[in-house]
This record gives sequence, structure tokens and C-alpha cells, in this order.
Amino acid sequence: MKKLTLILIASITTSFCFAQKLTMDKVPGVAANAFKQKFPNGSQPGWSKEDNAFEVEFFNGKKRQSALFDATGKWLETETEINYNAVPMKVQNAFQKEFEGYQVQEVYEVETPDKGTNYEITTFKGAKNYEAVFSAKGEMLKKEVGESE
Repeated sequence: MKKLTLILIASITTSFCFAQKLTMDKVPGVAANAFKQKFPNGSQPGWSKEDNAFEVEFFNGKKRQSALFDATGKWLETETEINYNAVPMKVQNAFQKEFEGYQVQEVYEVETPDKGTNYEITTFKGAKNYEAVFSAKGEMLKKEVGESE
């Protein structure tokens, strides 16, 4: 029981460290309007503050997405959770070469105005886990050791 309580407290504390949940009155109107314009079918938005940006998590049809906007309403990034099979074959081939024998945990298609579309893949093999980012051409852009759970 003590372990469960400690895990619960650590989880709550960690969530406060990374993002601060916001009510709509704390979200700049230009950011909220930019979200509505870019994602007119976005539903159930939940806002949080992440560094100097405002993140909104929402549903767009059946897709789960998140988007970042700055305080002036400028769109910075969109992440869409996707299946590994939806990743371009060049990315799958590069991933399999770099992470042979690893299991895919999560995949996100990440769009930004300046970098275009990239693919963020979280993977694990036993106690080892990584977060890797690939360009649409299959070039590995980033490889970070993930946190052990």
C-alpha cells in the first residue's frame, strides 16, 4: 500500500513539473482562435502551458492530437498518434535497422512549419528504451535514452 501511495504522489508531482493545466480564461484568445481556425473539427480541447507555449490536446475525428501555439497564436507543432503501419516504408526500414528486435510502444507523426513532417517512435527491448525521431526520408534525427519505468 505504501508503494502504491508513493507511486501516486510521484505521478502527480511529475505531472505538475512538466505542464500546467489551464482553464479557458487563462488561454490567450489569439491562441484559442488559432486552434479553432487550424482544427475546426477539434473537440474536447484540454489546454496546458508548456514553457512559453500553449499546448492543446484534442480529438480530430477519431484521431488523438496535440498542438502547440505561442502567445501570439502562431502555430508551432502538431502531434498525431498513429499506428506504426502508417509510417512511411523508408522510416520503417531505418527504424528496423537501428532498433532490431525492439518493440514499438508509441508512434507520433509530428508536423512543424519549418521542419515539415517527422516521425517520433518510442521503443523498448527489455529494460532498454529509446525515443527516436526520423525524417520522412528515413534519416534518424534524434535518439534519446528513455526513462525506465
